[in-house]
Amino acid sequence: MAACIAWNCQSGCYQNEDDNSVRTEKSDLINGALSSGNAPDSANHHNLCLKCKLNKNLTSSSTVSIDGDISRFCFDCFRSNLFGKFKLVVTSNAMISPTDNVLVAFSGGPSSRVVLRFLHEMQQKAHKNFDASSDRSMPVFGVGVAFVNESAASRIPSDEFDKAIQDMKLIVSNLAPPAKAFHIVPIESIYSSNGRAKAFHAVKDVTGKEDLWQHLWILSLQKIAHENGYTKLLLGSCTSRIACHVISATVKKPGYSLPADIQYVDAR
Repeated sequence: MAACIAWNCQSGCYQNEDDNSVRTEKSDLINGALSSGNAPDSANHHNLCLKCKLNKNLTSSSTVSIDGDISRFCFDCFRSNLFGKFKLVVTSNAMISPTDNVLVAFSGGPSSRVVLRFLHEMQQKAHKNFDASSDRSMPVFGVGVAFVNESAASRIPSDEFDKAIQDMKLIVSNLAPPAKAFHIVPIESIYSSNGRAKAFHAVKDVTGKEDLWQHLWILSLQKIAHENGYTKLLLGSCTSRIACHVISATVKKPGYSLPADIQYVDAR
């Protein structure tokens, strides 16, 4: 029987049988412990994950202080919950279609690493469904990775940039197949063209330079996407960065551009 790979499929064919068996095993363990009268004491129960009731939550298992509701989950349940939200946003907003070729903006930081990892897992699942289908009529979206090298205009030593690039190459290469191309573009390829260098030095205030630098960074990513046939560009912006942008843009009163800057899909 052909497996469905449609994004909005509600048939449940995407579910992993291994996940179901693990969930059943955990449920049996809990029920067995409760029926035998060996329920954990209140202190230990307080340290257990709110969802699975088996593993220690992040508060009790981490040496770092974690606030909010996420501290009540164990790592596995927190990761599963985060992946579910990521997938829901991608599918419900039709961000990626099977024919797309997606370029992930990668910095090596936690946000872009999460985006790359989750998108990779979605691609892997789509490939499994494609291989299991009888006619293989639906293609699987492609994924590439891009890094904008800003060392030419940064105070960070170039050897630190080189080491960071090697680390990022290792992260990308360690992902399971399908393999992903890793593109590196120096920002000066955009910065030094069309009089942009003169414009950058003409801007005196720090905020203006940051805005211009962000614009050059996006142009660099768009250049990579255009030259290598990518149809979508995916950014791993964290909520803190988005919040800073909202406050900054509100103060500067850009008007029409702010909603497009922070929405899921920027079609401009």
